[in-house]
This record gives sequence, C-alpha cells and structure tokens, in this order.
Amino acid sequence: MFRNKVVLLFLSLLLISFQLEAAPPKFKKKMFYGPIPFNSLNMSVGFLSGPSANHLTEYLNQWAKDRNGQDIFSDISNSPFIRIGYDRQISPNILLRGSVSLSYLKNTSYGYYYAESDTANFLLHIRRTFKIYLLGFEGGLLYYFIPPDVQHFSPYIGGGYAAVVPLSRLDTDSFTDGGTKIDVPGENVSRNSLEAGLHSEFGMVYFMTNRYAAAVEGRYQMSQSKFYIHNYNFDIDYSGFSLSMNFYYYF
Repeated sequence: MFRNKVVLLFLSLLLISFQLEAAPPKFKKKMFYGPIPFNSLNMSVGFLSGPSANHLTEYLNQWAKDRNGQDIFSDISNSPFIRIGYDRQISPNILLRGSVSLSYLKNTSYGYYYAESDTANFLLHIRRTFKIYLLGFEGGLLYYFIPPDVQHFSPYIGGGYAAVVPLSRLDTDSFTDGGTKIDVPGENVSRNSLEAGLHSEFGMVYFMTNRYAAAVEGRYQMSQSKFYIHNYNFDIDYSGFSLSMNFYYYF
C-alpha cells in the first residue's frame, strides 16, 4: 500500500513538472536586454578651444590708448576640461546623460598708460589676468548607431541643454617705473552668474568588457555671459570645441 502511494506521488510530481515546463512564464520579460548594463558612470578629460573675451580685451586696449598707452592681451589658450557624468540606457540605441563639467579659461596682458595725479601725469605699467572657472550642469540624449556590445565599437551623436555658471575675475597689477605697486580702484573686478547653454557631441566608444569602456569624443558647446568694468558691460563667449578621452564603468 505504501509503495503504491510513493509511486503515485512520484508520477504526480513528474506530471506537474512537465506542465510547469510547458507553461508560459509568469514574469514579463525585460523589454530591453543586452550584455551591457543599463547604467554607467563616466569621466572625460581633454581640452577646450574657442572661448573668447575679445569685446572686453579690445575695450581695455582702447582704454589704455586713450591715455597714451596700450594693453595687449593674448588669446585664451586651449583650456583643460573635465566632466563627470551618468548615463542611463532607455532603449537599445538611446541613452539619457546627465553630467557636471569644469573648464579653466585664462588670458593675460602687458601694457602701460599715463595716469593723472594732482600735479602731473606719470607712467603706470599694468599686468592684467582674466581668468574664468566655467562650471556646467548638463542634460541630454545620446544615440548609438550600433547597440552596445562587448568588444565592439559604437559611434554615437548627442546633444542637450546646460546651466552654465561662469566664475570670472579680472586682476590688475599696477606699478611705477621704480617697481612701486599702486592700488588703482576699479581695476580688480569679479563676476559670477547663471546662464543657459547648449551642447552637441559625437564620438566612438569601445566596450572592452561588460563593465568597462573607453571613447574618444568631440563636443561643441554654446553659452555666454556679461562682464562689467568701468560702468560698461561686455559679452564673454564660451562657445568652443572640446576633444576628450572618456572612460566608462557600467553597473
């Protein structure tokens, strides 16, 4: 009797297992599935070229010329650029990207002019340094032409908006022929502001594993701000092109 019950139980369990194997799955399959995780942290390092403060520097040179002098500025050189970002895959080819970027912009001048005193005019040498820490908070979309896959290249394009915070300052050192420093009011000015911006990007990423990838990326950004000195204001243009190496960690 016991043997019959055991056989019946075994046959029942066998029949149930076959039914479960043939039944459709109860849990819905993921809509998007691939070898690369949906989320990634990334870091970009490179150089930014193109920002200009020509309206300001031309004015300062003319201001010195009006006082029988000159103030010659260099161009803003290629500036270091760094960005830290987060990407989220929302389809096999489309990603959301949010990031924080920082660039350091700088140019300098050497000049002189004749300053007025109570008794006479005297020669005053000047050394100006105009520097900007350009902070950006960016959001946008990326489109991968080839869905991410291990040991494959995938070209991409993207773009979006930004909130840009330029922290700008003009420092002026003034001194006489004898090297005596003179404090001239109104020649050291700083300004911080919040501006809107746009950016577009394109690149090529290589997925070394399902956790790590590297890319070369070109990026164009557009934004500007105002800078005030001598009761005038001037446009500072941050539009420029950056070239960077990107490193990704997927999780």
